[in-house]
Amino acid sequence: MSDLEELERARENSEYVDEGASTGSLGSLTNYGARTASNEMCTFLVMNISSLQLIPVNIIAYRSQYGSANPAAVIAPAIVATFFSTVVAYCKIMGKNCS
Repeated sequence: MSDLEELERARENSEYVDEGASTGSLGSLTNYGARTASNEMCTFLVMNISSLQLIPVNIIAYRSQYGSANPAAVIAPAIVATFFSTVVAYCKIMGKNCS
């Protein structure tokens, strides 16, 4: 987020960056109320929140550990579920109607 904030500073876009806020640290919590997240910041947040993952390694490891016949069978459903949760979260945060 700090790097995205620096990007907005470089673009000289004062709408997204509070000039009084310190970068890279929490600083004063009163400075955070005056800032608005940019589209790039919202996209980054959505990707983190929706748990975007390409290969669910932990689930495969657990299934293998407990003797599953096909531990990698969860890859396709996990990718589909992740895709839909990411799209829905992105549309919701960005205020778009994706139906």
